[in-house]
Order: sequence, then C-alpha cells, then structure tokens
Amino acid sequence: MLRIGIGVIASVLLSAAAAHANEQCPVRGGELKIPFAIDPGDLTPGKKAQFPPSQIFDQIYDTLLTRDSTGLKPGLASSYTVAPDNLSITFTLRQGVMFHHGREFEAKDVVYTLERLLDPAFNSPWAAQLKSVDKVEAVDKHTVRIALKEPFAPILSILATAWYTAIVPYDFAPANNANEKASGTGPFMLVEYVPNDHVTLKANPNYWEKGFPCLDTVRYVIMPEQQAQISAFRQGTADLVALTDPKFIPILKNAPGSRLIEPAGAVNESGLGINTAEGPTKDVRVRRALSLATNRKAVIDTVLFGYGEVGTKISCGKAPYGWCEGKDPPLPYYQHDPQEARKLLAEAGYPKGLDLTMQVSLPLDVQTAEILAEQWKAAGINLKIEQNADFNKHLDNFINVRHQLSIVSLVWQPDPHVDVYPIYYSTSKINLGKFADPKLDALLDAGKTELDVTKRIKIYKDIQRLVADQAYMLYPYTKPVSWQYVKDYVKNYKTTATGSFSPIRYVYIQK
Repeated sequence: MLRIGIGVIASVLLSAAAAHANEQCPVRGGELKIPFAIDPGDLTPGKKAQFPPSQIFDQIYDTLLTRDSTGLKPGLASSYTVAPDNLSITFTLRQGVMFHHGREFEAKDVVYTLERLLDPAFNSPWAAQLKSVDKVEAVDKHTVRIALKEPFAPILSILATAWYTAIVPYDFAPANNANEKASGTGPFMLVEYVPNDHVTLKANPNYWEKGFPCLDTVRYVIMPEQQAQISAFRQGTADLVALTDPKFIPILKNAPGSRLIEPAGAVNESGLGINTAEGPTKDVRVRRALSLATNRKAVIDTVLFGYGEVGTKISCGKAPYGWCEGKDPPLPYYQHDPQEARKLLAEAGYPKGLDLTMQVSLPLDVQTAEILAEQWKAAGINLKIEQNADFNKHLDNFINVRHQLSIVSLVWQPDPHVDVYPIYYSTSKINLGKFADPKLDALLDAGKTELDVTKRIKIYKDIQRLVADQAYMLYPYTKPVSWQYVKDYVKNYKTTATGSFSPIRYVYIQK
C-alpha cells in the first residue's frame, strides 16, 4: 500500500522551525546576487518544459509537499491519507497561508492548478504526467481529494516538485501575466523580470514558515557566459555561482573568501537525442553504430576532467532505480568498438560511412559534440556541428525533434517514472526521438502503476536496457547539476540534487 504518514510530524517540524527562526537567522536583511546562465523566458508554472524558470519560480510558489535528503515533508498540505485501494489521496491543507495578492490559500487553488495542467487549452507539457488523475475535488475549504484512475506510484513525488505542480491562485493566475505580476505563497515575491537582464524578488513578509526568509531580496542577473559569472563572483558582484562546466573548478578551488558546497550527486545527464523517424538514424543499426563509436570514458575525461560517470537517463545517483556501472550488468552497445560500428553501418547500407548533423547550444554540449566528432571518425561517421546561440530555441528544437542529432543537458527528476515516461512514451508531447515501441510503452505503463519497490526497480532496469539496445537515445555522461561556490559570508546554504536554489529561504548574510 502506498502510505506515508507525515501529518503527525508536520506540526512538530513547523513549530520547531518557528521557535528557532531567530536563531537560524541571526542576521536579517541584505540581497543575494546570483548569476543566471539562461534567460528564463516564461515564469508561468507548468507552461514550459524548460527547467531554468523553475529555479526562480520555486521561490515564488509552493507545492503541496516538499522534500529534503530524507524524503517527503509537509508543504501546503499539513497531512494526507492514501485510501486502502490506492485510488485516492486526501490532503489536509495548511490554514492561514496567504497568497502574495492578499487572499488565503484554499482547496479551490489546488483544484484550479491541477485542472489547468490537464486542460488541453493550457497545453502543459506535464499533462501526460497527470493523466492518471481522474478528478480533483475540494471537499471543503481546507481539504482536497485527488481521485486516480489507477494506482499511480509517482503522484506524491510529482506533487512535491514545483517544476510540475507549483500551486497558483484560481482568482489571480488567469488574468495576469506571470512575468509581470505573480502571486504565490512562496518565501519571495516577484518585483520585476527584465528579459535578458535580471529577475528581482523580495521577501514575503507573510510567509507561512514563520521567521523566514532571512534575506530582503534575491537578484538573478542574466549572464550566459560562465567566465563572466566567475569574474562577477571573484569581484564581489555575485554571492553565489553555479559552475556547470568542471573545467572552471580550479579557478575557484582555492579562491579566498569562498567555499564549495559539495554537489548532492551525479544526476544530470547529457542527453543525445536521435531522430528515429527519418533519415539514416531511423535504422537501429546506424543508432547502434553511434553508441559503439562513442568512448564514454574518454568523453568524461576530456570534457568533464573526470568529474562524471557513465550512465543512462536514470543515473546511478538515483538509487535504487538507476543503472550503476560496475554493479549492474553491462548495457548493450555501451562498449567502445569502432570496428563493430563500421560493420553495422555497412549492413545498414553505408559501407563508406555517412554524414550526420548535430545541433548544440551551450558550451559543454559543444565540447561534447566536438569530442564525439573526433571519436566517430574511426567508425566512418563524419559529423557536422551546428551551434544555436539561442538556447530556448535550441531546446524547443530538441523537444520537438527538429534535428537529426542534438544534445541537451537533462535534469534531475523526482521519480524514475518522470525520468523516462515523458521522453520515451510513444504519444508523449516531448518524446525526444519520435520513437514508438509497444514493448517500451508497456514497461513505462507498468512502472507508473507498480507500487512494489522491488518490482519497480526491475521494470526501470529493463527500460534502461531496452533503450540502450535500441539506441533510442545516447548518454555521453552523467554529472552533478552544478558545482556551487558561495562567499564565506553566505551562511546556511545547502545544495540540492535538483540544482534548485530553494534553500535560499534559510540563507542569511553575515559580513
């Protein structure tokens, strides 16, 4: 039975937080400045598949549940009960929580949020994630019941992830552009978003987690170049910098007045999308040849300076479901064998090799593509690299498979179902290769309804083996989302596996 009781501990945790808020915020006020690599584009929760906007709007909005390194915790829901048949969940909502525009949070907001995500007119990429939801009902002002069409193992994790289910107000969200006027229940409030320049947030004085946040403001400065971010950090015009490229670690490793917050795990995959519907890569032998021609360890050593792992979409850091090199059986076509790759290409009708094109955008992906181009020459594959300076456009092309090959860095997900279902399922809006495999669909459907952990582990291991065998996507490496450095005067900051800046609500500045 899917049952996790948190109601009993909820009030204890919250009262403890309130009692110790002044101790945890010995200094109040100040501004935290963070260089932000990608312009968020749209701060509307649930509207786009891009991850970067959620790193900002998860300060503005809350979710029913939250998580830390130990598991799920109370959020806007103080407790919940799962029905014995696992077909409904009843949430008791926290009372006295205020939206930024001055109205109390209530059950109708939860109903509106989830129904909006499921509404075809809203066109959320996450609608497929919630298609197991049958009905969302406001039992009373402070009670919500979610009825399910089938047991749905990842539902609680999804409800604890702002990227998917940040709660928005039913009376405010429809009439307002979230880039200009936003109202959530989160620790910070939107002041302004100036595209390609900055996003400024200010503290919510009525935040329900009493005593927090400690800071007055948070300012995200749009700064695409990693070197410019590092310069701002070293010069003192930035207080935190997230390095996505480990080659810059030596620059800050011994920088005075700063420290590294250790990454929370290698859960960030380099995703090499392959158009399996048309062109040479429609042939599985060509795709398998690409996998065999790839020396993953050499990519890790060259591009990441060894700060990475061989992996799949469900990486080893996502225990117990992830595939771990050296612990799990080797995956098919993962060995480096360019001669075998040549044989497969010849069988596919390319005895003299073939020409392919790869789209990339961000620097680390460009470097990865360049290394792959060199490696693939040994198999007779000539790779042309096309770089798109506009990452949001590149990501849109990647999601909609407007390419032959393309690389995007994929992000942490709260459950193995969410890792693979949206990008592999045949009818998903974000199927990353246009592939349709009934066997894969059957495994994906089984994984979302199976509540036995041991059986779920086997399902997701089988999914990873099937994807590797068919080479539907390649994963040159996995790594931490980032290596975050903070100034010594930034206190109480912790990293998360997601790369989220959500712990900022507990941060204080002590110069």
